[in-house]
This record gives sequence, C-alpha cells and structure tokens, in this order.
Amino acid sequence: MRARASPIMSSPQLPAHPGNPRLSLRPSPLRASSANASHETEDQQDEGSEQRLSEDADALNEIIMAIDMKNNGNLGCSYYITAQETLFLLEDVAMAGVELVETLLLHANPTTVLISSRAPDSLADYLERGAQGVDGNRGDLPGTYVLRTLNSADFGYKSGRDKLLGLNIGTSGEQRILFTSVADDQMDGEDEYNVGEGSKQGRLMKLGTSINLDSHITILQPEFHPNSQQRGPANSTSGAKESLSVYGLFHHLACTPQGRLKLRQIFLRPSLDLDLIKERQKTISFFLRPGNADAVSGLQKRLGKIKSMMACVALLRKGIDSPGRKVSVMNSVWASLQLFAAHSLQLRDILRVMPGSEKILIIRKVIDAINPLHICQVGELITQTIDFEQSAERGRTAVKHGIDANLDELKRSYDGMEPFLTGVVKKLREQVPEWATGYVENCTFIPQLGFLTVVSLNPSTGKSNYDGEGLQDVWEHMFVAEGAVYYKNRQMKEMDEQFGDAYCMIIDREIEIIHELGVKVLEREEDIVATSEIIGELDSLLALAVGSGLYNWVAPKMMDENIIHVEGGRHPLQELVVPSFITNDCHLSGGTNEADQNLRSEAESSDRRDFQEYPSTLVLTGPNHSGKSVYIKQVALIVYLAHIGCFVPAERARIGLTDRILTRIATRESVSRNESAFSIDLRQVAFAMNFATRRSLVLVDEFGKGTSSSDGAGLVTALLSHFSTLGRNRPKVLAVTHFHEIFENHFLEESRDVAFAHMDIHIDFDCPAKEDQVTYLFQLVPGRSLSSFGTRCAAMNGIDEAVVHRAEAIMLLLVQNEDLGVACSKLSDTETQRLEDAEAVARAFLEEDIMATPRELGRSNSSNWFRSILTRVLSGDSTDDTMTDMS
Repeated sequence: MRARASPIMSSPQLPAHPGNPRLSLRPSPLRASSANASHETEDQQDEGSEQRLSEDADALNEIIMAIDMKNNGNLGCSYYITAQETLFLLEDVAMAGVELVETLLLHANPTTVLISSRAPDSLADYLERGAQGVDGNRGDLPGTYVLRTLNSADFGYKSGRDKLLGLNIGTSGEQRILFTSVADDQMDGEDEYNVGEGSKQGRLMKLGTSINLDSHITILQPEFHPNSQQRGPANSTSGAKESLSVYGLFHHLACTPQGRLKLRQIFLRPSLDLDLIKERQKTISFFLRPGNADAVSGLQKRLGKIKSMMACVALLRKGIDSPGRKVSVMNSVWASLQLFAAHSLQLRDILRVMPGSEKILIIRKVIDAINPLHICQVGELITQTIDFEQSAERGRTAVKHGIDANLDELKRSYDGMEPFLTGVVKKLREQVPEWATGYVENCTFIPQLGFLTVVSLNPSTGKSNYDGEGLQDVWEHMFVAEGAVYYKNRQMKEMDEQFGDAYCMIIDREIEIIHELGVKVLEREEDIVATSEIIGELDSLLALAVGSGLYNWVAPKMMDENIIHVEGGRHPLQELVVPSFITNDCHLSGGTNEADQNLRSEAESSDRRDFQEYPSTLVLTGPNHSGKSVYIKQVALIVYLAHIGCFVPAERARIGLTDRILTRIATRESVSRNESAFSIDLRQVAFAMNFATRRSLVLVDEFGKGTSSSDGAGLVTALLSHFSTLGRNRPKVLAVTHFHEIFENHFLEESRDVAFAHMDIHIDFDCPAKEDQVTYLFQLVPGRSLSSFGTRCAAMNGIDEAVVHRAEAIMLLLVQNEDLGVACSKLSDTETQRLEDAEAVARAFLEEDIMATPRELGRSNSSNWFRSILTRVLSGDSTDDTMTDMS
C-alpha cells in the first residue's frame, strides 16, 4: 500500500475504512502481501455487515403466529408482525376445525407458527404438511412457514401473563391498548398514530367482517423458483414470485414496498363494510378521471422513489446507516430518508392541487398525515449534514464541510499533510549520511500507527539498507511490507505528538455528528412511519385504479340485498390469454330475512322487483371444453373483486354482500394424505354445507365423479336439493354437472329457485372429421344440454376412431335402457357371417352319404376319395354328379 519515492507527491483521499493498515500518499498500485491482508480484513468486515443487514431484514419480515386448539375443537390464535410492532388477537372460536386454521394462515401469511406439545394430532398433522422441512423444502400449502412445537406450559394463562408483565412496555408514557377490526384497519388511522409514545399496539382480529375464502380460483398464486437452492424461509429471500393470478395483475402496478404489502393485505382481506368498499370505489373513480391522468402519472413517479421507512427507522435505531458491499451508498438509510422527505412533500403538493381531492378520504388522510414542517426538517437535516458525493467515493457516510469547525480544521490539516511530508522527507535526507540519502524513500502516515519513515529493503539480505547509523537517534523497526522497512524515529514521534492521529480523529468526529443526526431524525420517527404507512395505502389504491383502467373494468354497485346481477361478465385472467372473450351474464338471488323483505317491499324500482325472480341455484351443463368452469370462476372473481372495493370485469354489475365463497372445484391429491380423491371431494362439500349461509356463494364443479355414476348422480341431486330447499337460508349456488340422468329421470326439476343453463355449441354432423363437428360458442343460454358430447371431445384430443365408435354405441344403448350384458354379448356382423358359413358347411357335410369307401378304389386311393368329399363340401358344390352310388 506504499508508493515509491517521487519528488512530487499527490494529496491522498480519506480511506474507505478506518481499519485499513495504512494510508498511501503516492498514486501507485498496491503491493501483494499487505494488500491481500487488507482485502481479507475488508471482506470480513463487509461480510459481517451484510450478514447483520440480512438478519435485520429477515427479522423485520417476521410474522409469528401462535395457535392453540383443545380436544373439544375450541381454537385460539394470535400473531405478531415485527415490522409493525403490532399484536393481533383472535376471539376464541368454539367447535372450530382445521378449515379455520387454513383461513388464518391465508389471512396472516406467517413465517413461524407455534403450537403446543399437547395440540391435537389433526392440527399438528395439518400444519406439518404445510411447514418447511429441515432441508428447506416447502410444503404443499402456500405461504410456507417454520413450525415449532413448544412446551404446553408456555400456552398457559399464568405463564403468558407473567411474561407480559415482565416486558418493559410503555413505561415512559401513557399505557394503552387499542382494539379494532382488521377489516376496518383503513378507517382508524388516526387512532393508530395517536396511541402514545413508547406504547405498543394490540389489535383484536375479527374474521367475521371478512370474506372466508376457501378458494381454488387463483386469487393469489405464488410461483417458486425451480432451483431449490434459491428458496429460503424468509419472505425477503423466498425465491417466489407472483404467477398468473388476480393479485398478479396489480402487483407490478404498486410502486412502493409498503404499497405492495398493503395491496396484498387488501386482496387477502376482502371486507363486508359497505362504507369502506364504496370509499375505495370512489377513490378509484377519482383517479380514473381523464383530467387526473397527468397527476396520476406524477404520483407514480414520486412513489417509485419512496421506500418503506419502517425498515429504515428500525436500522437507524440499531445504529446501522452504511450498507454492505452489495448496496451502494445512494441506497443507504440516509439517502432513503432524504428521497422520502423530498418526494413525500412533492406528492402532498400534487394531491392538494387535484380538483375534488378534498372529497377523497385517502387523500385527506395523506395530507393530514404528512406534516410538511417535520418532514422538511428531516430532509434538510440530512441534506445539510451528509455529503453523498464523498460518501459514494469513500464507501462510507461522510459529513459535509461547514457542519463542525473542529472537523473542518482536522480535514484541512489532513489534506495539507502532503506538502508538509514533502518538506519532512527533504529535511530528513539532509540529516542522514550522504550514502544513505537514496535509501530513505519517503515519510508516510498510517492511521493508528502515526507517522513513519520508509526505507528501501535490500533484496539479497532481506534487511534494511539503512537503520539510522550515524545519527543520535533510535530508529525503531515497526514492520516490513512491499519491499520496504518502516521505522519510527524521534522526528516521527514529535510529529505524532504535534498532529496526533488526524484520520482517526476525523472518523470519530464524523461518527459523533452522524449519531447526533440520527437522534434528531428519530425525534420525528412517528411522523416518518405514519407518513410511510399512509403513502403505502395510497399506493395500493392507486394500483387498483391504474389496473381497473388498464383492463377496462367498471365499478359495481354494492347492495345490502342478497343478489348477484352481472351483465357482460368476463374472466379477468382468461380474457388476457385468448384472442377474444365471449361475455356472459349471471343472475342469482339468495335467501332473504325479514329485513331484506321490508327493504324490497319499500323499493319501487323495476330492477329490485326483478331481483326477486332470480333463482338461488343455477345448474350448468354442456360439453367438455365449453367454458362451464371458466364461467363459475369468473362469477366468483367478480364477487370477490367487488368486496375488496375494486372495479370488476363486466359491463354492469350489482353485487350483494357475500360473506363466504365456498368451492368444490379442484381436488388436491397427495401421497402424504391417507385420503382418496372422492373422500377429499366429500370433505369439501361437507364443509360448504356446514358453513354456508344465505349470503354465501357456493361453487360446485363436477361433484360425484369420483365414484359410480349412480352414486354420483344421487349425491349431486341431494346436494342441490338441500341448498335449494333451505328457504330463507338458501345460499347462492353455481353447479356444473355431466350427470344428465338426473334431468332425464326428473330427479331435479326447474323451479323458482332452481334454473338450468348450458354453454351453447354448434354441431355439424356432416363434417367428415369428428373433431370438427363441434364448434364451441362459449355463450350461456337457458335450458339444459342434451349431451356432453364426450365422444367428440375424445376425438378432438386424439382418441382412436374405433374407441370413439364403440363409446358412441354403448352410449346409445344406455340411452335406450338396453341390457348391456345382452347387448355386449351380441356378435358383430363379421362374426355372424363366419358363423353362418360354418353352419352351411356343417349341414352340407351331414347331407353327404358316407358309409364306406368303394372297394374298387383300394387302400391307396381311399384317402384321395375322402379328401375329394371334404373339398366338395367346403366349396359348396352339388353332390349329384360326383357322388358314387354305393348301394
């Protein structure tokens, strides 16, 4: 790290790390030995810093959930979000099952799940299937977590109370605990930010105001990296990205990390609060106004520069302000805070001048949450203190000139050290013997070691060419590096006493100033975090608005009435992957209570009277590949999107409040489950029957296909009859089936509450190719389909022609109520002809009069005689002319 002697020496820059062995005063490349040692030290420091930063980031992403279930089914749950420092509590639920646990996991998406050692086997087995293994492999459930089993005593009341009492929470200020609903989290921001300094927040988790989504309709669909080495347990390093899903349509439209997190929470927690839903729709409509297009573009530009301040503040509290090697200084905590302050104020100014913004709740919340004076003070403090240009050059945080007089003086002294050392070297060469002047190379300054004299090394002897001979002074040998020997002599010691370790003093003073800056910034921690969180909420709603406009969606009208009225509905994902999409309507009406009846009787509009005529159950039939499953999924997605306050893919929609979307669509089979596909189907249907209310939407797709056709048809008929005969408690049901016998035998009849429909097709039997005989129109029409056209679908998918013909023949026999045993034992035409030919030969042979061979033929010709008779019989020739009279 030492430069060779030169008559002209350039002034050095401050080194990147105070732990460097020494400071080079000359512009030359580093030598090998000491450079390697220095680099190893730097690598260890950087690796340690990066590891600490990684651990801190992972800790901030932790969501720890505790679940306790008794043998009688009573369940309790709580989870803690470290990034928000918030504890959520669930009211005890009686007679609960693992289905509720699945809802809780989807709701919170925990990284760690804690259960008691006395937990029921059903709970432990279910959680183990979704937990991450020891080798890091993920389970078969989304949102993989680490499962830990604790001593049952840790779940006791007394133990939990004692631990809470032992925590030093809120001792410096007023203690409070705030309970609110998770679904209404957006509406109580003021209370959240006025809890009081030093106090922690507790929230009561109420799932009753959120949709219970037992879903196979691709709301969220994470896609994991194919390389298992790229997958990790923490959210920050999970190696997963959002696949083709409804949330994936909006995920990339959110500009900030906190906005994407808030957007995910919105999708995971649809609400039943009409006021909240309508306020979100109002916000989306406001941002979609043509006159606000430029303002929205400006908002997105500013939001793209803002990071989550929750993580930055947490790192600042720990004294971590400089990033590791993999992160530039411009992405440090100070740079993030500076950009946050500048762009948040610009964002506030844009919102203030938007016409009509005072009527939008989220905009008022943003304007009120951003305190211009406090945020501006934070930005100015950082701008006036931190020199980002020098920080980028030196790889560490540097302080600007003019902040501290002592620091400026130290830097001036340090920067002026080069010409001073030049004079010292010249004076030193005059003092040493003339023969040694060429061996004294230069004088240098090394942090923590001070000033040193550099003398060249004799390569043959490995010793210094000069060590102070002829002087009344002691040259103390310090170390050898890069072909030179470093000495500490009297003159160097005098300079140490006069100037001290200037570099270390500079670093120490800068650390003090930066610490003072951190203390001043943390005084505005509450304002910073509150602003960051409300900006995240704004970003999430802006993403919904941009996506709704991008995909040409419309605002649904949310109602208290228990109806689904969709005109021109589309599947939000399917329409993006096909050249054209055929829209379809949906009209359903669930059960009504007395309040709904009074509401309808008071209404005079024709639309409301028409709603009473809607069926509660719609049974779909039609060929395979005709779009039945896509249709019922699109209806569910439209209902779902309406309940998160988003626009929906339709021409017009009126949606009543729906508390649950229960599905029996896909069967998840696994070798780890001791269940058959049919038993899994039955469990899903049983769950839907037990938990469906009059405001629920139930989707049933081809239930009963896992058993015999007669049993399956009976189960489907019983299920649909059960839902349709619940009276005022009947849910809204969309069912798909291929069991046509339930219609042909009148097991299920159309009524006021049950309607039949099918996906239309065009059939051309004159087409020579069977795969071209059926054209799918993907249009929903009233009435049922007469056939599933399964043989046509088989031909379209490459099934052999002979197999298709045989299947059609058997289907025809089934329709005609023929006995398949008798019918299948009937011979084919070829076999019948062969049998008739054999019968004719046998009769011809019996008509032959064969008593004995003629004596005159002899033994040698008798075989020829018999052969001629057989030939004649097989050929069918007449025997009149050839028969020998043996009378």
